[in-house]
Amino acid sequence: MFIICPTRPPEQALVMDEKSDLPSLNAFLNAALREGLLAEARMTDRHLEFRLPDGELACVTVSAQSRFRCRFSHPVTSGGIRIGVAELLARLTADADPVFAARVADSVATVRDIADADGEPEGWTFDEAEMALRFGHVLHPNPRSRDGLTAREAWRYAPESGRSFALSWFAVEPGCTASGGAATDGFNQLAMADGIRVPHGLQAMPVHPLQLGRFDRNRAALESSGERGIIPLGEGRANWRSTASMRAVHAFHAPYMVKFSLNIRLTNSIRLLAPREVLRGLHVTDLLKSSIGDEIATAFPKLTVLTEPAFVALKGAEGAAVAETIAVLRDNPFRDAGQAGPVILAALCEMPREGVSPLGRMILRLAGQGEPGPVARRWFADFLDKAIHPILEMRARWGLLFGSHQQNMMLRLNDGWPDGVVIRDCQGTGHLIGFHDRLAAICPGIGEGAENILDAETGDNLLTYYVVVNSVMNTLATIALDGLADEAALYDVWRAFLERAARETPGDAALYRKLVAEPRLTAKANFATSLSGVNEADGGSEAQLAQFIDLENPLARSEAA
Repeated sequence: MFIICPTRPPEQALVMDEKSDLPSLNAFLNAALREGLLAEARMTDRHLEFRLPDGELACVTVSAQSRFRCRFSHPVTSGGIRIGVAELLARLTADADPVFAARVADSVATVRDIADADGEPEGWTFDEAEMALRFGHVLHPNPRSRDGLTAREAWRYAPESGRSFALSWFAVEPGCTASGGAATDGFNQLAMADGIRVPHGLQAMPVHPLQLGRFDRNRAALESSGERGIIPLGEGRANWRSTASMRAVHAFHAPYMVKFSLNIRLTNSIRLLAPREVLRGLHVTDLLKSSIGDEIATAFPKLTVLTEPAFVALKGAEGAAVAETIAVLRDNPFRDAGQAGPVILAALCEMPREGVSPLGRMILRLAGQGEPGPVARRWFADFLDKAIHPILEMRARWGLLFGSHQQNMMLRLNDGWPDGVVIRDCQGTGHLIGFHDRLAAICPGIGEGAENILDAETGDNLLTYYVVVNSVMNTLATIALDGLADEAALYDVWRAFLERAARETPGDAALYRKLVAEPRLTAKANFATSLSGVNEADGGSEAQLAQFIDLENPLARSEAA
């Protein structure tokens, strides 16, 4: 007896795949369009047309437009014939480096199997908010490529999976470790909370399950050189989950989060920590404990900076930290599993396959039966005041650079309205050279070995991309693409914010004035950077391996008009 299983008609199968692949289509095309990498690109009210490498004309539906990105949809056609998103992207990358093409295909396949985030953002717990960023970077050709990670490992450890796991623990003779900050007390306290007893006089050291094999190889190398001071202590509590960055992990029972080195290339970078990055964490911790930290806390009581007060690693043959064994402690104020928030901005602004973003849903609920436009403009103004102003003012008053892009900026919400900001990842911090003497007088050694003391032009350009283009403009574009407010009216809100901040700051208003008047804004070229194949993490602040471009500043354009 034969059972004939029904199959989807080819057209129906294509439509279903197109819908699943819409996040990949949007991330790829928006990145390529921004960088001028689509041949003979022409935008109409409803379509984007461009020439494929094989000469055929492709046409993609445009469901909404903004100055900083568009929302693309199906159908997608080539030569007038409907094709799938995966085929379109494969043909667009056919002549590229095969490694790049494989990363694009890997990202498409990964995103296809990920469901849209559900639930209402006001009610997301910290872990749920981290898991809610499903599709990765909004402008990137391969936002979910993960070189070195198997499908099974992704199922187990990727943040969007929401699965929990245990860390492995070791007790290490202090002579076998390189460490900094409050490493002994901090890691031993964390081990105790994780149910691990550490023998007296030894350094507790956690290891991510993805790094366990590499840790064992480094441990074997140490032991072969005569060291015998590394004792396995077993696994701790299986309550750890990956945050949106994947290499940082969180558990509600733990006094700290932990950021690990991972031998995995996510998008443009192999996620190995470098000594300069862990030093930045120690310097920020010291700074915020100083009188400058008191000034910041007084000026911005709704600002929280998650510090990284300690690190530990195995010591290599030369006495330096072995990069792939580095573990960093990060503040963990999120200890209540039943408490909502905060919410990472990238998850709030992520477009689902259908309907409006989580931010859009929230604004619509706030508007109720009324017009959403006034509510959207007020929400955006509150966002600028509560989240962006403290970051830009730290640059204006103290010369501090916190490169808080969408994934590292978390909003505290009060009944849906912005009510504070939490910023994290000291890797993206630095300060301007013009403020160095004052900072060093209060925090001796700040910036030494951290490669993050920058001239004003370089520092302001980096801040412009990470805070303004990546965070502000993407938030503005999300509201506009959701159809909740006129884009020009949102730019008016942005201009008014900058002009008021420039007038009222007691510090240096140069960046505020630049953001209003300069004709161009600095932005990272994620497509070109990924296409080049460099490991972006190898570059320091002054030797960026990422490629950058200039975008038209909408404020300068409207002023000239």
